[in-house]
Amino acid sequence: MKTKKKDLKRLLTLAKYQLVTLKPSNVKKDKFKPTFLQFEGYKDLFITIESLINVCIMASHIENSTIPEDHGLDIRKTLELANQLLPFDEGEFLDNVNTLIKQIEPES
Repeated sequence: MKTKKKDLKRLLTLAKYQLVTLKPSNVKKDKFKPTFLQFEGYKDLFITIESLINVCIMASHIENSTIPEDHGLDIRKTLELANQLLPFDEGEFLDNVNTLIKQIEPES
């Protein structure tokens, strides 16, 4: 029994210091979020998403692509639609609201 407790304690210590890529989500139960992503705000997040989508769009335009033509067109159309759906104005609004909230909240 002592060996099992010792192994469990060692496992918990290893988990604490080595399982650091994901942390539990405060929003959804049984979901995790990466800890290594950092953004300056919502607008920065949206710009990053847009950049990722643009890279995918450009990659789908490369000649001699290994993606079959009809699938490549579907991918490009989907990514272009996602790009158009990104709410940059709302992201800027959220950044401004977040700044105002931080100014109003008492320091803890």
